Amino acid sequence: MSLAVKQFFTIARLTAVDAIRQPLAFLLFATTLILIALLPLILSHTLGESVKFVRDGSLGFMFVAGLILGAHMACASLSSEVRHGTVSVVLSKPIARITFFLAKYAGIAAVLLLFAAGTLMAVLLSVRTAFQAYVTDWWSATPLLLACVGAFVVGGLINYVLRRPFVSNAFLSLLMLLTLAFVFAGFVDQHGQRMAFGALYDFRILSAGSLITLAILVLAALSVSLATRLSTIPTLSLCGGLFFLGLLSDYFLGQHSATSQTARVLYYLLPNWQHFWVVDALGGDGSIPGGYVFMAGAYAVLYLAGILVFGVMAFQRMEVEG
Repeated sequence: MSLAVKQFFTIARLTAVDAIRQPLAFLLFATTLILIALLPLILSHTLGESVKFVRDGSLGFMFVAGLILGAHMACASLSSEVRHGTVSVVLSKPIARITFFLAKYAGIAAVLLLFAAGTLMAVLLSVRTAFQAYVTDWWSATPLLLACVGAFVVGGLINYVLRRPFVSNAFLSLLMLLTLAFVFAGFVDQHGQRMAFGALYDFRILSAGSLITLAILVLAALSVSLATRLSTIPTLSLCGGLFFLGLLSDYFLGQHSATSQTARVLYYLLPNWQHFWVVDALGGDGSIPGGYVFMAGAYAVLYLAGILVFGVMAFQRMEVEG
């Protein structure tokens, strides 16, 4: 293995470890899962649309929390290191700037993928809980709630007994307990009887979740690129602005793109988040076509590549002070 590859994986691993040690990362993860778990239990007057409300609401929580988490980790990982001089120390070694920058993003992306995987398991459990109107499936709700509570208990015990960091261990414990809850509930029906794994899970949700995950990864790349030039607050503000502009680009720019060159250019430059939010297609027996997922994935990959190229160029020209 070449030196550059070893450096890349080392920096990516350290970035991921540092990211899950951030208190906000665990709080966002845990809060999102708790909200998803409680959603089918607190909804009332759903008019027979409990599955739709729980599914759409849970995926909405995932989308917003993932965007906040990605932007926060990018700022905490790069902006703070530039401000405290950590970057200058690392770059004084024989490490290429492009390797350092891309490894930083890879570490953040790895944590976001863990967040997305855990959240999607919670969404599947929550949707199953609300599958039958006015009836709660406690064989899926209880394991999910226990996983959320258990992570705090396990993290606290590890911190108390072994004197190891609470936040990172609670984050990983939450992910592991959630996986156990998902597997356990997958083998048990609503009456507690054994069944084939996943028979009551609506796996169509995975397509919608995959698209949301791509959107989260794109915004994280935007955050990392902006963090090369801006501090935390301006970076978060710009990311929030780009998010809202992307949501509204179809209305304000798309309908004028045929008659205005400026509108057309801005429409194609802004990330269109609507491409990644197609939950309505799951209504009834509907599903998201595989071809659409592929095209949206290609759009995300190309946009992501362009943003990272911009970020590398900005980082190459950035002056780093010790």
